[in-house]
Amino acid sequence: MIDNDIRLLAVEKFKTLDLEADTELRELVQMASEICNTPIALLTLIDKDTQWLRVRKGTDITEIPREISFCSHTIMDEQVMIVRDATLDERFARNPIVTGEPGIRFYAGVPLTTSAGQKIGGLCVIDVHPGDLTHHQQLLLKMLAKQAVNMMEHRISTDLLEKNKIEFEHQKEIIRKARITQRSFFESAPNFHALLGKSGEVIDFNKVAFNFIKKVHGKELQRGDMMVQYIAPDFVNKFIRGFNMAVAGDHAFEEGSTDYGQHGVIYWEASFETARDPNNEIIGISYVIRDVSDRKVKEQKILAQNKSLLKIAHMQAHEFRAPLTTVKGMMDLIRAEDYDAPREYFELLENALDNLDKKIHEVVDSVDNIVLVGTEVYRTS
Repeated sequence: MIDNDIRLLAVEKFKTLDLEADTELRELVQMASEICNTPIALLTLIDKDTQWLRVRKGTDITEIPREISFCSHTIMDEQVMIVRDATLDERFARNPIVTGEPGIRFYAGVPLTTSAGQKIGGLCVIDVHPGDLTHHQQLLLKMLAKQAVNMMEHRISTDLLEKNKIEFEHQKEIIRKARITQRSFFESAPNFHALLGKSGEVIDFNKVAFNFIKKVHGKELQRGDMMVQYIAPDFVNKFIRGFNMAVAGDHAFEEGSTDYGQHGVIYWEASFETARDPNNEIIGISYVIRDVSDRKVKEQKILAQNKSLLKIAHMQAHEFRAPLTTVKGMMDLIRAEDYDAPREYFELLENALDNLDKKIHEVVDSVDNIVLVGTEVYRTS
């Protein structure tokens, strides 16, 4: 980026300031006018195409094209630029603000140079009569220009500080709301959830975890506690294995059941997820326990139903066959005797029918049991 582009960026930064409303800058411009005995004094900013008259004394003009600006020449030098009579200066003799209104004759200007060395405009004094400045007046004008830049840069810094403060407060509010949202989500989770450090210490936990530890172990879970002390003995090895896998960056999953005595048997699923910071560095482990006891009970009921169905299928395939074969055989014998068969035939037929009736009742009982268990599963879900 060339120097002029950098200069223009600096000008744009100062153009954002409301310089005209600055009392101290207005007083400084008034002082320049009095020191130099001129009716007009200006503090200007110069961008690519325009000279902006930001603080004015003696004129209501707010801008002029850069191509006719005296200050465009001022910013090309370090010293005070003095034009004693513009009509005699070949650079300005045909300038419309010399030949026409306001009829400039005398001009003296000092570049406004920032602390970074960028010339952003000028502090100038103007008269409609030819004139000059003493060495003392020139020195004071340069001092006023330097003071003007200091005041403007201070305003920039103050405004930036205020903007940063507002942005900081805004970001704090966003973070606060995000934390509330995250905490609400964390607390509303139905599962046991704890965040563990890389050494297994408790960093944070939700209410489910706190209440479970208090109910089962009679202790209040605290940040800094080692989680392993709350793990059932028969699960410790699985916990350590899953935790170490997550610390290494891998997902781990374990499942099983634990008998908590008076609190009953709890079927659970445990997951270990790696927690990382914005730089993808591992900072801990997300440890989640899901109580799946209801699901396991339902699964056991379904297995019981399947056993009953298999029993019915077995009865249909085998145990119904024998009495039905007997009935069929006896009916063939009775039919052969022209339905005038011995008593023993009817006794055998009656016995076969009793056996068949017994098997039918067993099937009905099994079906009733399946319907009952299925209803309980439905109601539970």
